[in-house]
Amino acid sequence: MNKIEQNVLRFIDEKKLIENGDNVLVALSGGPDSVFLLRFLVLFKKRYNIKIGAIHVNHMIRGKAAREDEAFCSDLCLYLGINLRLVRKNVRKFAEKNKISLEEAGRIIRYREFNRECIRSGYNKIATAHNCNDNAETVFLNLIKGTGIKGISGIPVSRGKIIRPILNITKEEINKYLKEKNIKYRTDLSNLSNEYERNFIRNKIIPVIKENLNPNLEKTIFNSSGVFAEMSLLFEEASGIVKDNLISILKNELRLSLTALKGTNNAVGAFALKSLIERNFSVKTEFNDIKKILSLEDKQAGRLVELSNKIRAIKEREYIIIKRKIKDPAEKTVRINVGDSVAVEGVKLKINKVEGKFSGYSGSKKKEYISADGIKGNFLLRRWKNGEKFFPLGLAGSKKISDFLNEQKIPSSKKREQLVLTNENKIVWVVGLRIDDRYKITKQTKKVFELCLT
Repeated sequence: MNKIEQNVLRFIDEKKLIENGDNVLVALSGGPDSVFLLRFLVLFKKRYNIKIGAIHVNHMIRGKAAREDEAFCSDLCLYLGINLRLVRKNVRKFAEKNKISLEEAGRIIRYREFNRECIRSGYNKIATAHNCNDNAETVFLNLIKGTGIKGISGIPVSRGKIIRPILNITKEEINKYLKEKNIKYRTDLSNLSNEYERNFIRNKIIPVIKENLNPNLEKTIFNSSGVFAEMSLLFEEASGIVKDNLISILKNELRLSLTALKGTNNAVGAFALKSLIERNFSVKTEFNDIKKILSLEDKQAGRLVELSNKIRAIKEREYIIIKRKIKDPAEKTVRINVGDSVAVEGVKLKINKVEGKFSGYSGSKKKEYISADGIKGNFLLRRWKNGEKFFPLGLAGSKKISDFLNEQKIPSSKKREQLVLTNENKIVWVVGLRIDDRYKITKQTKKVFELCLT
């Protein structure tokens, strides 16, 4: 048995990646790594008593070369007697639509298709051909971007259905094996371009370090990332103890207790915060994001910081609120006529004409009555704007809406979402809080409208 084969078998057994009777789907690109993985699993299929299938995703970026990759994968699977699922997806279009990089778009689409094929064909494991070099590149990228200890833990050996059976061997070992066995594979020339971040690390940075400092760099990083992964688990356990006291998970937001934060170890608190943000918002955070959030602890209420991935943090009196960035207020304007009902950001408003004699107030902030004698045309429902004023019912003179919201003790994280109902550029109602004094009902009022939140 070949030494490389022995190393992979030992790794699989040590990490318990494959179990008797597994149905394994191999992610097959046609490149040397995935070809090695597929042939290896076929070779030891009886040893593990497993069923094997493959999937190839054409990103529709490389034209003729991509079609040739498809043909190669089809021929290889036909030769090996393996069922192959061919998928074509326009990765560039997906990236542009979602405003993400081609690399990220390709990754999202691939794993989405892998999971679909598992559901469709009954696979319980997805085997990807990430190797020791891929792990080193990931560690470098995460280190440079400041993703913390979890980031420099490298590529997980397994996660859910996903297994990485050849993560412990290098690309050089794979290429040597394929050459000795005279096994053909496809070469993706885009891997030679330094246009992508990972390629720059692969082609420029790592070779210099290997030549001048450590020729076994990938193996060294693999061993180190394993240690970091163990440390990450310890941090995860420690942070799990403080999460319940430190952070509340509410609908569409996280609430970080300033009181609990003062009694929490900084490293553990930061790890818990980073973990929850990534889990609840399905994003990757950088160390600088966590640093920005924690810097709010000593700032005034109302201070806001913008984080990566369209997340923001806002300081309140007792909490720091973390939530997705809202759209610009100018984009949130809806017209509404009397008798109609509209919904804006979860708020449903209906305006009714009161027939007959007005009988009195409801006593509920969800229902207000106004004099309609001076109303012209339709209403607009939108968010308030900086500097806007209105005449709060029961008060003499005007007041800035920002000051009024402060007096009502509206949290800073909610202020920007406050809606106002206007008519002829005049504020009629700070929705759910107070109507404008100019629209109050008097003895002279002839026509009444009901404003109702449903």
